[in-house]
Amino acid sequence: MRRGALLCALALACGAPADPPADAPAPPPPAALRASVVLEPPRIEIGDLFTVEVAVVTPPDHRVAPVQVPKAAPGLVIVDAELPSVDREPGRWVHRQRFRARARATGPLVWPELALGVETPAGERVTVTAAARPFEVVSLLAEHPERRSPFSFRAPSGAGEPGRGPWLPALLGSLFTLAALGLIALVRRVRSRPEPDASLAHEASDARAERLLAALRRAEGEADLVRAADVASEAFRAWAAERFRAPRLRRATTEELAVSAAPYLLSLRYPAFLAVVQAFDALRFPPPRAQADELRAALARARDFLSGGSPLP
Repeated sequence: MRRGALLCALALACGAPADPPADAPAPPPPAALRASVVLEPPRIEIGDLFTVEVAVVTPPDHRVAPVQVPKAAPGLVIVDAELPSVDREPGRWVHRQRFRARARATGPLVWPELALGVETPAGERVTVTAAARPFEVVSLLAEHPERRSPFSFRAPSGAGEPGRGPWLPALLGSLFTLAALGLIALVRRVRSRPEPDASLAHEASDARAERLLAALRRAEGEADLVRAADVASEAFRAWAAERFRAPRLRRATTEELAVSAAPYLLSLRYPAFLAVVQAFDALRFPPPRAQADELRAALARARDFLSGGSPLP
């Protein structure tokens, strides 16, 4: 008898389902659909930006269409709208969308009622309504009823401290004013100066050109062709250095001139200039190959460059 009772008790213990642990939390029930509107800050002053948050609570796996921007909200200006966001919590999803607005009138105002579309996991569409949200916009003038203008007088900072006052800013302002007047006078004086005489510059250019032509004629009369190339090359380089305002044209070697950048005033004719200098160098340096016809050709290149042509190398 005792043995049979023990076997029955053991069978019942083995076949009975185990009780769930007492500390295991039960899953929360699905949330019900609801929507609300929250305004921040709670005290709104005219002209200030404030945030309006539209929150929709749904069961998990529900979708909420973006909130349409209110088109006609008396006394409100909608500045911008943020993209919707979703907070996924156990048993519910919270769909949020924020707007930034500015009040353009004081007194009691109302954020309008919004109809929000919700789509269930089965594809059904449900509409949930966010009730209108009344709020009040106040004016700063209410804090100072004795004020007669929007902006009252405020004493300069530091005016009440000993040894400080408005004299230093006034002095600095006077100095800046005098400097501006002096700058205006200087600009007027510079503009009133007579323009440089173009005829004088033309005469100077003609004088340089005459000196070069005279040097080329002297070189043409030299018996020593190498000496003639030296005279012509030096005169041509000196004229080009003054004419194009590039002193290095007189001092640099032909190899240095060939690898350096062209002067600004000579940029278009620089290859022709190098061709003239190289023609004289071919007669000046060994191996000796000075020929009368080559000297005449080099002098012709120099005269052609002086006259404004572009001899080819």
